[in-house]
Amino acid sequence: MAPTHRTRTRTWARTRPAHGRRRIRRLSGVGAAGLLAAAALTGSVLGAGPAGAATGAPSGRAAAPAYQLSLGDSLAAGVGASTPANDYVNLVAAHEAAAVPGLVVENLACSGATTNSMIDAADPRNAGCPAYAGGTQLSGAEAFLAAHVGEVPYITIDIGANNVDGCLTGSTVSLSCVATGLSQISAQLPTIVAGLEAAAPGVPVFGMDYYNPFLAEWVLGGAAGPGLARESAPLSAYLNGLLVQLYGAAGAVPVDVQGAFATQDFALTGTYNGATVPENVARTCDWTHMCDGSPYTIHANDLGHAELAGAFERAIDRNRRGGGDGAWLADAAGGVHTLGTAAAVGSMAGHALSRPIVAMAPTSDGKGYWLVAADGGVFAFGDAGFFGSTGGLALTAPIVGFAPTTDDQGYWLVAADGGVFAFGDAGFLGSMGGHALDQPIVGMAQTGSDQGYWLVAADGGIFAFGDAGYLGSTGGTTLNRPVVGMAATVDGNGYWLVAADGGVFSFGDARFHGSTGALALARPIVAMTVAPDGYGYTLGAADGGTFAFGSARYNGSLAAAPPAAPVVAVAGT
Repeated sequence: MAPTHRTRTRTWARTRPAHGRRRIRRLSGVGAAGLLAAAALTGSVLGAGPAGAATGAPSGRAAAPAYQLSLGDSLAAGVGASTPANDYVNLVAAHEAAAVPGLVVENLACSGATTNSMIDAADPRNAGCPAYAGGTQLSGAEAFLAAHVGEVPYITIDIGANNVDGCLTGSTVSLSCVATGLSQISAQLPTIVAGLEAAAPGVPVFGMDYYNPFLAEWVLGGAAGPGLARESAPLSAYLNGLLVQLYGAAGAVPVDVQGAFATQDFALTGTYNGATVPENVARTCDWTHMCDGSPYTIHANDLGHAELAGAFERAIDRNRRGGGDGAWLADAAGGVHTLGTAAAVGSMAGHALSRPIVAMAPTSDGKGYWLVAADGGVFAFGDAGFFGSTGGLALTAPIVGFAPTTDDQGYWLVAADGGVFAFGDAGFLGSMGGHALDQPIVGMAQTGSDQGYWLVAADGGIFAFGDAGYLGSTGGTTLNRPVVGMAATVDGNGYWLVAADGGVFSFGDARFHGSTGALALARPIVAMTVAPDGYGYTLGAADGGTFAFGSARYNGSLAAAPPAAPVVAVAGT
């Protein structure tokens, strides 16, 4: 079985400067140019700051009255929705009222708001906003929180796109203007989140990224439209990656809107006006006003507001349930480093290893983990069981990947030549051992049924065994950096591949939630782990830097003081 090089690849594209944009529709509110922030611009790598995970929201027994405090720009203000009841802020409150009786909305959002207008009373954009206490949206929020201590279970916010709204003039994007806008976001969004946290310690803040309205150019832009739509994708990914990392590093909970809108999914699985179009284009036309000729253009319609609400609801509900607030990082010398609430239950640090550690996996209850060395030696800690290893065998290629069974009573090892070794209740379902590979195997993932698994090669070629379905690969795609690992969705009907530059490729029902593909990394990405609810993932770098996307919590990083041996694996609680 050779790598299957089919082309239904879901991926981010590489950065190119924006140019030649035409027919761009703009209104005050969600900044159109903000979603086209120039990814070619360099910026500091985020997600390596101090940990600050938000605590869980109060339970349904919260004392009445209870307020959902909502902040942001025109989307939060309800622009584009047919009635206030159909805007995302009110939809979220209606949903959360089941868990928080008596919940009402306090909405301080203002169309055209930027991170600067939220903190600077002299900003002219505040002229059309409500009369905030203190003159800004942030000061108004702080005053409200001070007056309602214990009555606000959570805060929602969308902000940042309008920071670069004025950078677009006709078909020209001013990169200096974009750089200024991104610099403002980088400096001011942490200040906003910190102000909210100081005013209401422990109250979780949920901050969203954005969909990309310019994908509609695929159907609006004539012959040049598909090119314009594709060109917008990496630029949107850069801004969204910036927002996700800033929210996560500040202790807020990122809300995955770009994933719901499939902003990076150019698979030809969508339809619009009877024509086949990419999935992301179809959702943009169906869920915003870009393609309907109305004056609301870039704003979400009722369907889109419902999707925004759903993204917030998943994040808020998951936060209430708890979990996912810790992670382990394993280094090549066998050291295990804890982040967040993850407990240290043992390591191989200080022990003489025959070969370096290459993989790690947690038990299903998060109370233990396995470390695996390149010779297939398996080291079990906590409630992880030892069921065998290849440590005493002469291997033709080193072990590179590991996957436990769902009941924690077995596991598989995979070698670089595709050989698979099954232990405990893990069944052998096939391998690539003895087959000629274009590129070595670098990882594996199982389907969740314990009856199938995938192997992935460095070129992104996928090999499926048992009940694992082939859902696509990057085997026929020229990659900027090699694939280093993979992870499966909760239901086993999709998977993600991650490359050394942090590019993320999603297949099947796996949603793209963001990547570091457009960022300048200090050290390469080495592994990924999926959030407990399946709506996000965390990438781990060789210096211990971590990057959380979607519903995955940012639990801190080792990048400020990397371990002596490189980090090789990341696992979440």
